[in-house]
Amino acid sequence: MYDNNGSQHSLLEDREACAMEIEQSPAALAYLQNPSAHPDYLNQIFDEVNRCIERKGWKQARSQQTQEQVRDAVTSEVTRTAPTVSIRDSHATYAFVQAIEDTIERSSSSMPSGVKED
Repeated sequence: MYDNNGSQHSLLEDREACAMEIEQSPAALAYLQNPSAHPDYLNQIFDEVNRCIERKGWKQARSQQTQEQVRDAVTSEVTRTAPTVSIRDSHATYAFVQAIEDTIERSSSSMPSGVKED
């Protein structure tokens, strides 16, 4: 979740622009050529996407704990669904996001009572 902090575009437009930038980055190309040689890439991509979106004028609206939970869910889902699918494929993106939301929901529902998110 993000709050608009000055972007002239929708979050979807900025996210897609970030996806195109990141897909063409040297790190992404190296990972696609040899995933086993770049095992940390999947952990780093979530942070890179967030930094890109923030550079485009959006501000994180989640707590640090929730951001870490989402990053772990994204990393887990990307690892599970490898090979990587382009974020520009709307059907694949929807399925990916739905799987992450399901993972987060399961994780949140398993938290002890009295523990509150955001």
